[in-house]
Amino acid sequence: MNLKEEESREQVWKMFDKISPRYDLINHLLSFGVDTYWRRQLIRHLPQGEDIRLLDLATGTGDQLITIVKKAKQVHSALGLDLSQEMIRYGQKKIIDKPYAHQITLMEGDATNIKLQKETVECVTMSFGIRNVTDVDKCLYECFRVLTPSGRVMILEFSLPKNLIIRKLHVFYLRYVLPNIAGWISRNRKAYRYLNNTVESFPYGAEFCEKIKQAGFFYVKAYPLTFGIATLYIGDKLPCGNDL
Repeated sequence: MNLKEEESREQVWKMFDKISPRYDLINHLLSFGVDTYWRRQLIRHLPQGEDIRLLDLATGTGDQLITIVKKAKQVHSALGLDLSQEMIRYGQKKIIDKPYAHQITLMEGDATNIKLQKETVECVTMSFGIRNVTDVDKCLYECFRVLTPSGRVMILEFSLPKNLIIRKLHVFYLRYVLPNIAGWISRNRKAYRYLNNTVESFPYGAEFCEKIKQAGFFYVKAYPLTFGIATLYIGDKLPCGNDL
């Protein structure tokens, strides 16, 4: 990694530190609550079994991880990692007095350099965070490394709709509506212009599926959600069991 990339990356996480107090509110408002639906769709494809150990990367304030632990009884323990210290701090406040608090650990951590031994968890999830890492391939390889042989990676990320009319409307919303409203609420317009830029430039659909396959995963599938505004990607570590 060169110095320019390191500086850019540091600025991204500083930006997330600044918007952390209003991050959840803005997500719910600007997605019209659909982000909650997207997170629940991910749960439908979690590995089955008992005592699943789960790792949630770029966990933010823990929304995806909390939803999983509350809804998926097979998940025994969950670790959430994020480079933004303020995001982690707000996430810890959200779980501190909850009955499931003992199942969740939130801590600072890097999705491209996971401080876990190989074959440690049965599932790795990542929601709306992989486009923020500086080395997507390294992140995917790290996911592969820490998964047990029967493990599964599940990545939820923004994408662009195939339908031309819906796509144009969505891009207009990303470029002109979202940055202004979110910038006013968060007092950080730059953060949401960054969102627009990364959504439009990040690979999605078949192109991103190919990246997951190159990291070693099998049965890689893409599930477009809400006209393709978001996509759920799933890959299994070993070719065992039936295809989804």
